[in-house]
Amino acid sequence: MRFKQNGLNILIILLCTFLFVSVGRKSGETIKIIEKPINSASDIIPINDSLVIPYVYTSTVSLGNLPIDEKKKKFFDMMLPAILVAKKELKIVLQKVNSISEKAELSHEETSFIENLKEKYNASSIEILKRRLHTFPVSIVLAQAAIESAWGTSRFFIEANNPFGLWSFNPDQERIMASSTRAGKKVYLRKFNNLEQAIDGYFTTLSTGPYSDFRSERIITDDPYILVNYLIDYSERREAYVEELSHVIRTNDLVKYDKYKLAPIYLIWN
Repeated sequence: MRFKQNGLNILIILLCTFLFVSVGRKSGETIKIIEKPINSASDIIPINDSLVIPYVYTSTVSLGNLPIDEKKKKFFDMMLPAILVAKKELKIVLQKVNSISEKAELSHEETSFIENLKEKYNASSIEILKRRLHTFPVSIVLAQAAIESAWGTSRFFIEANNPFGLWSFNPDQERIMASSTRAGKKVYLRKFNNLEQAIDGYFTTLSTGPYSDFRSERIITDDPYILVNYLIDYSERREAYVEELSHVIRTNDLVKYDKYKLAPIYLIWN
């Protein structure tokens, strides 16, 4: 009996050691992204499940010739995977920042990692950086993309993979000239390589631009109908823009997408 008990104890120790070593080998989580070219609306893969395959479309197409309901469905199917990828990648970065911040001493690579992020997000401290890496509900992202890109028909969406109408003030950025001017001066819109890159640019803009009240509120609540009120400065239309955001979220039942996740099979530990 004692022999059997000792054998069981050894087995438990070996199992625990194996699990410890296995977990220790997991240095981080990555997403197995599937880049997909798109030539027509028929190339957009329908999303019929709350577990979403991480397709990232390398270009966009106009949805202007489709019936309204089909256009909306195709637009959400095209945008949603890239939104979930961008949100998940920011969550992975935030987890890494949290882990690093608990260390007494940082390696050169860790220090460089943090400093580069602080520069990107205009954060003067690691605590401010953590707050700026937080995201917010998918429903808001989809609603803003729908409004700003006119449901996937705008020129800057089709030519520049820019669904949010993000401006460019840096001549070193890839960009296209806007069709209109401001105060007689040429203005430019950013050009992105794919939708995921555009969504990352959008998250960065809201994390660094004049949206401090929005950033504070998104830490407190995930309610999209509350949060949209703090996006009043995103558009010159102000209150009318906030009302339209709420209307688009409500009438298209976008809140359901807030529960959608990337399919676990495409999340890999390495």
